[in-house]
Amino acid sequence: MSIETVFEQIDLLRCPVCGAAFSRCGASLRCENGHTFDASKKGYVHFAPNANPSRYGAALFEARRRTLEAGFYDAVIAAIRSAMPKDAEAVLDAGCGDGTFTKALAGKTTIGVDLSKDAILLAARGGGPILWAVADLTRLPLKDASFDVILNLFSPAHYAEFSRILKPGGRLIKLVPQEGYLKEIRALMGERLKRETYSNEAVVSHLAERFTLSERVRVTNTFPLTEEQAKDFLLMTPLTFNADPDALDAGALPSITIDAELLVATQ
Repeated sequence: MSIETVFEQIDLLRCPVCGAAFSRCGASLRCENGHTFDASKKGYVHFAPNANPSRYGAALFEARRRTLEAGFYDAVIAAIRSAMPKDAEAVLDAGCGDGTFTKALAGKTTIGVDLSKDAILLAARGGGPILWAVADLTRLPLKDASFDVILNLFSPAHYAEFSRILKPGGRLIKLVPQEGYLKEIRALMGERLKRETYSNEAVVSHLAERFTLSERVRVTNTFPLTEEQAKDFLLMTPLTFNADPDALDAGALPSITIDAELLVATQ
């Protein structure tokens, strides 16, 4: 992405402070109330300068990108692509992380947002037509009724904001872990995890309160791992946040299970 990509998509943006429209002011976005946000030469806009630092650092996102590029999530990506309308003009990836999912699922116009600057810096690397933004999901810098599809993949959600920015009849596609997701890491962590099992039913119920849930698709695969791939999986998940990285034996992780559910909903 270049700075010009920001201004090409300015009609989709609004000030996250006051909600006013933006106009271009040199290399910056400026709203009518004087709130100004610079477009970085590295290819993104930072809309949340006061955000608290995230535990999701650069090393985690680099490891996550390697697992995605190695093909472990290809079946998941294929299922998401099948759930997306073919004529989608504007796509938002809310909680885009390193941007690998975003790039694989991009529409004609695509924006990726995440609260982690490290993630957005990685996503913006290499250029391309996608607009990347550091932004808070609770105050998205996006106009009302402006997106055909919102992707919310392995990420927290803010359904009031999603409802605001989706077009009438727009589609929300949320990806959540199922009970078998990374079960090998859960077993390895044992008592260091607060819970060793996972259920997404509370997530499903919360989504159904705000949107019409039309489809649920489960994707499950187990893959053999090399030791280097095992190290990446141990690094890329918050399941290991409470562990000493040096105490985790990647050699004790000969395989990994990807078990996820796709929730497809409309306004």
